[in-house]
This record gives sequence, structure tokens and C-alpha cells, in this order.
Amino acid sequence: MASPNALLNAVQAMGFSLPTKATSLTVESAQLEQLCEKLSPLFERSKLKHTEHSDLKLLLGVFTLHHERLLHQLRSQQKSLLAMQQVIDESLESQHAKAFKSPLVLEFWLTMHLWLYVQGQLKMDYSLANDYASEAGELIASFSSLSADQLRCEWNESFYASSNTLKEFADKKAGIWSRIAKVFK
Repeated sequence: MASPNALLNAVQAMGFSLPTKATSLTVESAQLEQLCEKLSPLFERSKLKHTEHSDLKLLLGVFTLHHERLLHQLRSQQKSLLAMQQVIDESLESQHAKAFKSPLVLEFWLTMHLWLYVQGQLKMDYSLANDYASEAGELIASFSSLSADQLRCEWNESFYASSNTLKEFADKKAGIWSRIAKVFK
């Protein structure tokens, strides 16, 4: 195996950073590290089995699979999670109640950001990413103070941030080549 957390290394190499403008939920870098550590064995096995694929394509596969697993879990546990959240909301002051979120909800929220970021890196169809974000927003809105549409927009920012990262890299690369071309003229 390559490293204790090969997935985190790949996520960092593609330029992903935790959303800073997120208004619905927040996660710490430790939660990103935990998620990547959890999924790293799958990523490493995929690298060994599918050597013809780039890390980016393997990341898409890993996060697609994980997204589907979490989606299934959330749907099957939605009633109990909502009941738990209601008890917390009724038992604590609103400022303290907001601090308690299901780890499953937080993991799904983070996975959506990562998954859409990878889709943006691969220049995949935005309308498909938007559809996934809409579907996820409908599910997660009941656990958040934001509407489904606000969540969709928040996740789509990761898709666009990824696209902008690629554009910035291309612009820098073009700038270097144009400077080299000037030197040889």
C-alpha cells in the first residue's frame, strides 16, 4: 500500500479544500481526514486493479460509490435521524442544538462537496451534477436550516470551484509558455 492515507493525498493534489462559505453545515479538516482514511483502502485497491485509470477517475468512482451508500443509509434512517434531531432541538437552546448534527449527515454533506468537485475537475456535464445536488438537497434540507435549493447552490459552488481551479492552472501554464516563447524570439 502506498501511504496511510493515499486518498487524502489525491484529494489535496487535485486542489480540494473545505468549503469556507458554507452556511448550512461545517466540517473540520479532521473530518475530511477521517473520511479519506476510511475510503483510502478502497482507493488503493482501485489503483492496483485499474492501473489504466487516472487518480481523478478513480476518485470519481470512489466518491460515486460512497455517495450511493450514504444516500441509501440516509433514506433508510431518515425518520429516526429526524426524531433524534427533534429531541435535540426541543431539549437544548437553539444555539447549542445547531451544534449537534448526525455524523451521517455531515459525512454525506462533505461527500457531496468532494464528489461534485471531482466532477468539475473531469469537466463533466453540469446539468447532471446539478440534478444530483437537487436530489441531495431535498433529502438533507430536513436536517439543515437551509432550503433544498440553497443546499444545491452550496454544493454546486464546489463544482464551479473545481472548474475555476482548472482554468487558473491552464492560465498559469499558458503564461509560462508565452514567456518562454518570448525568450526564444
